[in-house]
Amino acid sequence: MAAPARRLRPYVARYRDFGLRHAGLTGLRSVAWRLSHELAGVVDALDAQRLRIEGERGVLGPAHRGYAGHSSRENRAIWDTWDWSRRGEEWDDTTQPEEWRASVIEHVLLPNLGEDGAALEIGPGGGRWSEVLQRRADRLVLVDVTERVLEVCRERFADATNIDYVLTDGATLPGVGEASVDFVWSFDAFVHIAPLDIASYLSEIARVLKPGGRAVIHHSGRFQRGPGWRSPMTAALFARLAGERRLRVARQFDSWGDGRFGVRTNQDVITVLEPGP
Repeated sequence: MAAPARRLRPYVARYRDFGLRHAGLTGLRSVAWRLSHELAGVVDALDAQRLRIEGERGVLGPAHRGYAGHSSRENRAIWDTWDWSRRGEEWDDTTQPEEWRASVIEHVLLPNLGEDGAALEIGPGGGRWSEVLQRRADRLVLVDVTERVLEVCRERFADATNIDYVLTDGATLPGVGEASVDFVWSFDAFVHIAPLDIASYLSEIARVLKPGGRAVIHHSGRFQRGPGWRSPMTAALFARLAGERRLRVARQFDSWGDGRFGVRTNQDVITVLEPGP
């Protein structure tokens, strides 16, 4: 009886100080607060199932359209305060980071980049991939949602004369001309971008790519709740969104180098896109 008595004390005090009606309202508020927290967990679980169904079917449905996570505001807050001293190398989830990074360059980046031309990178982070792009491209455009990242890259590439820096709202490529880019690259960025913003970026990629150009995008490949802070994107949904924006999926894969390397740890995918008809 001691525990129930302790729980009743606040209501007894309110009854004494403010009357029965106030005490009753306080009790109802407490019940509603507890129910709202319990129901929030149920709602989250139901939304997760809805996202999974839509993702498997490759449909940008109501669950994806109403998804509020991984917003540009949230990303800006995170990357503005990130410690960029390791230049993003800490994200290489492998026991052989140097060999893994070299494999990405050899098997994923360079075969699609080609020689010279104009390249654009969305979400360059500390510039670990930008370094390769800058050496190969006539012109490189680095696009990010936070000025802090652009400052880090400006410092790293202070001597480079072929780089332009663009601050984005998290869904567009402002100032980048139509059909002006030969190659678009993004690694470790789209995995943290909300579905509607990804759809917007794909529209922009279709706009800025030259005929014969290519885009290589690393993104979530399967919806999951858990580690990795992945946005609710799937390979099927990404391909559907790209196709609706007249981008052709040339290839989707999660491993390379005879399966020795990949992005399968977090169930990610790399999609290669080309301008469609």
